[in-house]
Amino acid sequence: MTKTNFKVTNKLPVWLAIPAVIIIAGLVMFFLLGFNPSASIAENKSLLVTHDAYVNASEDLGKELQSLCASEIEKAGLTVLECKSAETTAGGQIEYVFSSEVGNEKLDEVWTNIETALAANVNLKAGNYDYSVHVNVSQQVYTYIWRAAISAGVALVLAFVYVAVRYRLSMGLATFIAGVLDLAVTLALTVILRIPVTTALATAAILAVTYSILTSLVSFNKMRSLLKSEEYKTMSASDAVEAANAQAVKRVVILSVVTVVFYALFAIFGGAAFRAVAIPAILGVVASAFSGIFVKPSLVAAFKNAGEKMKANGAEKARLAKKQEEEERAQKRNAKNKSNTFEEAVG
Repeated sequence: MTKTNFKVTNKLPVWLAIPAVIIIAGLVMFFLLGFNPSASIAENKSLLVTHDAYVNASEDLGKELQSLCASEIEKAGLTVLECKSAETTAGGQIEYVFSSEVGNEKLDEVWTNIETALAANVNLKAGNYDYSVHVNVSQQVYTYIWRAAISAGVALVLAFVYVAVRYRLSMGLATFIAGVLDLAVTLALTVILRIPVTTALATAAILAVTYSILTSLVSFNKMRSLLKSEEYKTMSASDAVEAANAQAVKRVVILSVVTVVFYALFAIFGGAAFRAVAIPAILGVVASAFSGIFVKPSLVAAFKNAGEKMKANGAEKARLAKKQEEEERAQKRNAKNKSNTFEEAVG
């Protein structure tokens, strides 16, 4: 059996390139297509029927008006995505929501038919009615995503401070950088795979960041205890982190598998509302598991190597400065000795 020289910590450019490609692809698709919104938040078109207080005077009149409108819409072959009614100071309104693909001319035609039916209706013809057609562009997802991004940023900063103080500065930096990558990859995969999203995507984004921080704590807690041992202190930075990560990664894998199974059961048996959170959250777990196994230890090793190089360079500069100082002192002593010798010769 051949022995492999493969080391996770030596492949940092590769581990960073993989999420970078996913994020870039996600950004391209986002600017071209945006998110894939579910029917509840997608761009749609509304036919808004307004009426005066006459209809509100009787509950039966309100039901009859809705029934008449629904009948004419059905005759036109249109599908209503949602129907909402509300009272206003002047009377009330009924909003019929359709797909954005429904043309304005078609809705104008429907209203003409509704007007004709109202004029022929003995109970409703006494009321005053009007209508309007408008497009609804939902910005809820983007609003919640921005709020989630701010919350995630605060959480990552706090996590950086905690990990840097409790463990090491290099681990704190790795936690922050990997957390940002995990969040970006989760959103990018949601766009690329065209997963229908709702406002619950913001919740899934927060869960992804939380899980990323959790994997950092699980991994770095084990890694820190190992790096303090005498055996690991004799190793180079890369070798020490590599050996420690080989043991810490088992915890990350087990935790990730259990979490994915939990979210999968959530998605299967929890209904549409739970699936809207569970599916993006699973993507977040996968992204965090990847960074926990590959990106974070590689970042820690890179930071430790950089620290060792800076320390070595500092020590080398101090040695050269001391050597130069000793040489200057020696030159001064030699010059003084020569001067004394010359004076003795002259005297």
